[in-house]
Amino acid sequence: MDSHSVTGVVQRFPGPSGWFYVELPDELEVWLRPLVRGRWPALVGVRCAVGGTAWDGSVMPIKGGPLFIALPARVRRREALDVGMSVTVGFTLRA
Repeated sequence: MDSHSVTGVVQRFPGPSGWFYVELPDELEVWLRPLVRGRWPALVGVRCAVGGTAWDGSVMPIKGGPLFIALPARVRRREALDVGMSVTVGFTLRA
């Protein structure tokens, strides 16, 4: 499977329990957006890695906005990530 890498800034949805995430760049969105549209719910399963931490996640759409990959709390703790920090997320599509 194709491996991809995204470097972006850790962001957080508003609210006390808002998800932390990294947006995907336009060049990946062009390829992934049709996959997201063709699924319900609109999730594309991916195997992700940041530093030495790997997890099963999803590429998801922000309503009316870009695609993103969520950064679970255990990943953020293990890799010492917080809002505003730069992070590189590697991922491959899951079958």
